[in-house]
Amino acid sequence: MKKRFTISGCSTCLGIAGAILLIAAAFMCGCTTQPEGVPAMTPSPTQAEAVSCEGGAQTGDLVEVDYIGTFDNGTEFDNSYKNGRPFSLVLGSGGAIPGFDKALHCMKVNETKKFTLPPEEAYGEYDPSMVFSMPIEFIPAGENATIGARVTLFDGGQLIPATITGLNETNVTFDLNNPLVGKALTFEVTIRNITTSVLSK
Repeated sequence: MKKRFTISGCSTCLGIAGAILLIAAAFMCGCTTQPEGVPAMTPSPTQAEAVSCEGGAQTGDLVEVDYIGTFDNGTEFDNSYKNGRPFSLVLGSGGAIPGFDKALHCMKVNETKKFTLPPEEAYGEYDPSMVFSMPIEFIPAGENATIGARVTLFDGGQLIPATITGLNETNVTFDLNNPLVGKALTFEVTIRNITTSVLSK
């Protein structure tokens, strides 16, 4: 039996919080260096917090961060300042793309950092299997659906952002890939607030 989707409305957010699938991963702090040729030892969480990241953001902390996201050519694709408030996430909870989460570890309040993420640490590579066609009647009457429009599909209680990539008299083609797949992304971030160890409370 084929999976059925319905369109519930438009979605224009291309930012971090608007990702289709947020990949959960926990990261250790990488703030210390290991001499060449010496096997690396994985510190316990207590050691990492006490030695490597004292006063900085740790796995399990609630972090509020302002950011500006740009492509390689300098074009801006997202900006928390324009959104009107910092982005909030619990580090290590899967609330952001992997490289973004990892880069915030050990940062302190009011610290600013600029970094570039390859696709594999951001939204991944393009997946052709996430493109499919459906009968045109799946677009509700009155919906201004055009090629390139961002819409939200509803599937069993889940809202799934998609892009209309094909449209004719009988069928509509949806692409569920995030618009940022396959792209290197540069972020300039500033930590605004850290609430420690919210996962353990």
